[in-house]
Amino acid sequence: MIADPAAQPPTKANLKAWWNQFTFVQKVKKESEAKDEEHPVFGKPLGESLKYASVQISTANASGELYVWGYIPVVVAKCGLYLKETATEVAGTFRVNGSNKRMRELQAVFETPPRYGKSLDWKQVQYTPHDVASVFRRYLTQMPEPVIPYDMYHDFRNALAKEPYNQEEIISTYKGLIRKMPRPNQYLLLYVLDLLSVFARKADINLMNASNLAVIFRPGLISHPEHEMSPKEHSLSQRVLEFLIAQQDWFMLDIPPPPASELMPYSVAPTADDAVVASDDEGRE
Repeated sequence: MIADPAAQPPTKANLKAWWNQFTFVQKVKKESEAKDEEHPVFGKPLGESLKYASVQISTANASGELYVWGYIPVVVAKCGLYLKETATEVAGTFRVNGSNKRMRELQAVFETPPRYGKSLDWKQVQYTPHDVASVFRRYLTQMPEPVIPYDMYHDFRNALAKEPYNQEEIISTYKGLIRKMPRPNQYLLLYVLDLLSVFARKADINLMNASNLAVIFRPGLISHPEHEMSPKEHSLSQRVLEFLIAQQDWFMLDIPPPPASELMPYSVAPTADDAVVASDDEGRE
């Protein structure tokens, strides 16, 4: 587990890092105060937050050429990339909460116009993997509707409700259901599944196997008001999510590039510098 930097004896490097973060947070506060507008990211519908704070995600085709595959929220892209690069071997990455103070600061970064966190340089600030993982999870759980829309909740559950089941048939069913999801939800679901699968492959180190991840991310990915007060119903949703994490490669490869008409759908178009790669082989064995 990575120790909280604030608990380490002060050194010149630590003091410099603290000063960088302090000045960065002050800048964010000033920018936020200068803009008299409602935060349009956390707690907002996915489609609405994407209008203000989205980045391109790219993937490679069979020839190895990158193409724009879709759009996801800045907070998901920035935190997801950070976690892939630095936190896959941190024990309890998504289970251990970060510092409330630093989490509030980091959330403010992703809710401050005009860049909404796109310019965040992780090397210039002092956040722990648990801070970043907690903010990532918070964004998903605070969405008004889970990533899998309410009107598809029962379809995803019913596909895995009967046992025994044929794995190939279930994969085919989920491919069809994912294709029916709204494009923004498709992109976000597949990006999150890809990230979680990277952690699951290193579960012997980070203690985050697919089952544990499904318990943690169920509220933000597959939940419904009619079942929130019925814990016994959560088990099936968790099994669905565990299956999706374990088989995510099949779903990622099944999604074609979006039509040209959808490549620039948002009012604030991402730049080339904002693009991130949706999936890679990091951590695969």
